[in-house]
Amino acid sequence: MRSAEYGMRNTRRHSALRTPHSALLLLVSAVLAAGCSAGPTPPKRGKLEGKVTVNGKPAAKGTIRFMSLEPGGMNAIAQISDGQYSLPAAEGPTKGKYRIEINVPSGKKLITDNPDIPGKKLEEDIELLPPRYNRNSELTLDYDPDHPDPRDFHLTSP
Repeated sequence: MRSAEYGMRNTRRHSALRTPHSALLLLVSAVLAAGCSAGPTPPKRGKLEGKVTVNGKPAAKGTIRFMSLEPGGMNAIAQISDGQYSLPAAEGPTKGKYRIEINVPSGKKLITDNPDIPGKKLEEDIELLPPRYNRNSELTLDYDPDHPDPRDFHLTSP
């Protein structure tokens, strides 16, 4: 009987010792989990809209890209339709400086051989705008989501 009593007391002592450690481990885990899940606040984005004209006429369709020039900036892209573009705040740029790239198709297609599939052709839109508005763009924008004023671009093309 004595050995049975000893076993019971030892079991009780062992589980009593385990409880403070378990509680401490649970508390530390909860604090770490809460700290890890918070994370940094994402930067504020803002809506952005405006007009794009080419030689005084609204661009029928195209794309406008806002490429961040600052670390941590958020790039954004919008479709141009009937001379208008619009980015909702959830998809818009953050505060900072951006390089603007605008592409407007000419309505003509370039047809070339497909290098990946012999006998097949590739169709690409021919760009209406000169490179100074897209791949070699020097257009820039300083954007502040607290002041989302419309930004219009009046472009010329030969």
